[in-house]
Amino acid sequence: MLLGAKINQGDHIITLSQAHFIDKLLEKFGMQDANPVSTPIDPNIKLDDEDLLDEEIITEGEQDLRGSYGYATIIGSIMFPSLVGRPDIAYAANRLAQFTKNPKPKHWTAVKRLLRYLKGTKNYKLTYGRSDELLHNELSIYCDVDWASEGDRKSISGYVVTIAGGAIAWSSKKQGTIALSTGEAEYVAATHVAKQVLWHCSILRELEFPLPDTSTILLDNQAALAIARHPECHSRTKHIDIAYHFLRDLVENRTIDMIYIDTEYNVADLFTKGLPRGVHQNFTTEIGVLGD
Repeated sequence: MLLGAKINQGDHIITLSQAHFIDKLLEKFGMQDANPVSTPIDPNIKLDDEDLLDEEIITEGEQDLRGSYGYATIIGSIMFPSLVGRPDIAYAANRLAQFTKNPKPKHWTAVKRLLRYLKGTKNYKLTYGRSDELLHNELSIYCDVDWASEGDRKSISGYVVTIAGGAIAWSSKKQGTIALSTGEAEYVAATHVAKQVLWHCSILRELEFPLPDTSTILLDNQAALAIARHPECHSRTKHIDIAYHFLRDLVENRTIDMIYIDTEYNVADLFTKGLPRGVHQNFTTEIGVLGD
């Protein structure tokens, strides 16, 4: 047991479990007997929408949570597993954290749903090396964006980096500027993941872990690929901060490659929005978060 996570190593397999921590979390907030749900956030709920009747619709369970704990306390507790061993809740945790200043009843309902999801999936483990086909020396890097999805029209960037079938780095984060197109938003997101990949490659090479010379980012936007690969796109991207254009140099010198992948197979979609049950479960398995 290490910092709320239990690590097991077997024959060509490593697992990381936070079941004990989640049990304590649910008990602390009185949710140990809650009915589980299959997804951490309802994709049909618009959390940014203003509802004039919002303050009047409070269920008994939500009232119990509101009376006993601060919203920030619950979010802070949930953030820990989202950062350590449960990348499948990263989007939901980060999305709900945006309403810490003034949570409405619908945000409390969403927090309660996230706890119910953890109740049903507490035995899920982040797993590495579950099959021989996954034991290779390449990083699998996925990047995606939900463009202008927030109330302030800022986009949500998401990425995940996996090795041996399990996630080693992931992020779900609101972009700091408003992107004028999906291509621009994806290009900014790809720049962020490129920086993460460079760092991981540096660490792995220090550990004498063999890696290919070029790391490949998979994303589902042709416009972002064009911006990164072709200097002639410069006239349409002059407004993009110069800090993001170092990605072009990485692509040009073959440190980073970028390849189009169909949205249906882009695992990073898990980190940009709430997904239907089937898609969520499929992508959760793809990043190595597996049930018993």
